[in-house]
Amino acid sequence: MYIRKKTFVLIITYLSAAVIALGAYAAVHNMSEFGYRSTAEYGYSHAFDEVVNATAKLSDALHRGAYATGSAMSASVCADIYGNCLAAEMTMSALPFATQELEQTSAFVGIAGDYASALLKTSAESGFDDEARANLAKLYKTAEKLHRELQELHDDVDSGDVLMDAPERLFPEDGSFVSAAMLGMESDMDELPELDYDGLYTRADPVPCDEPVPEAEARQAAADFFGLDPEQLEVEYSAECGTRCFSADGGVHICVDGWGRVLSLSSERPVAGDIDSAELEQRARDFLEARGFENMHLASSERRSSVLTMEFQCTEGDIRCEGDSVMISMAADDGQVYAYDASKHLGNHGEHPSAENVVGEDTARKALTSELEVKSSSLCYAETDGGGERLCYDFECTEPDGQPLHVFVDAKTGSQFRIKI
Repeated sequence: MYIRKKTFVLIITYLSAAVIALGAYAAVHNMSEFGYRSTAEYGYSHAFDEVVNATAKLSDALHRGAYATGSAMSASVCADIYGNCLAAEMTMSALPFATQELEQTSAFVGIAGDYASALLKTSAESGFDDEARANLAKLYKTAEKLHRELQELHDDVDSGDVLMDAPERLFPEDGSFVSAAMLGMESDMDELPELDYDGLYTRADPVPCDEPVPEAEARQAAADFFGLDPEQLEVEYSAECGTRCFSADGGVHICVDGWGRVLSLSSERPVAGDIDSAELEQRARDFLEARGFENMHLASSERRSSVLTMEFQCTEGDIRCEGDSVMISMAADDGQVYAYDASKHLGNHGEHPSAENVVGEDTARKALTSELEVKSSSLCYAETDGGGERLCYDFECTEPDGQPLHVFVDAKTGSQFRIKI
């Protein structure tokens, strides 16, 4: 077929323009994806920076606490310790790691903060005693080592020898990652200091199981719970209390206690998906109900990238149980369980304080200030610092500027028990 020269030139011109436009679109698209990825990785790096800074300040405050006397200085040290523990916890929650990379570090930060809170009450009049200063010195030794190792890891990240993790990555890159380094730090971490005090994290030995279930039975329980092939599970380690942990391909880790009850699951695989959060929540409810968890109360829900993490609390009649809860994370690519933690449920499920002789809700409302607007109220068994429970009215309120907060009022006395911002 004959094409005139003018027509041929027009065709070439249009094709060239289309190629240029397509190239421009691809470049813009790639730049956009690069921008999103860079923003996410910058956020993770910034969070890691803040973790290092918080542990440095925590170490300094604990060091000062080992020599503090008098109520004013003791109170100042307690405030510094508690504040830096909160900062460390918040920034660690923003890191793109699975649970085991931060297990011991998070436990230490939680203990240090809780101990400072308890000390603030006991040392209000005369300051720290010798036992308190000795305990702070123990905590300082652990904090100083933790900060030194985190700072070394931070230097390796700055030099490019270690890469920051990002769950958005579809394919792993060559190189060493922060998560792997943190896992190594966790395995080499010294045993946490034992502190004798009345608080939420008071050290207690795990309840031993005199006759742990056979390994094959524990493996089968783990496989059945998560719908896996038991032959794919390999034993990672066995604890003295009877707990066994298994691993499977894809970075899956499952722990089963000595009685054959599933404690937890964690995953390391990257996740990239867009399943709606409402559907993920329903899948989590279906998963729990199929395993005997019925009438669960959704206490919190947070989505980070492609993983939705929820806390479901058990209920006793119409009363929810704050300490009897299950944490579960769902992946937005395949809609399956990404992480699971039933340790609080297995440790706290049982008898609760009597729900008789409680004050009426109208009486309990009198404990609230007039500036607060009540959105809803419910009864709950609230956790106490000593590991017990107290029956409370939980009032969900808003401040004058619209900020939410919860006020817990003791259902037996009608006085405020806790304010949760």
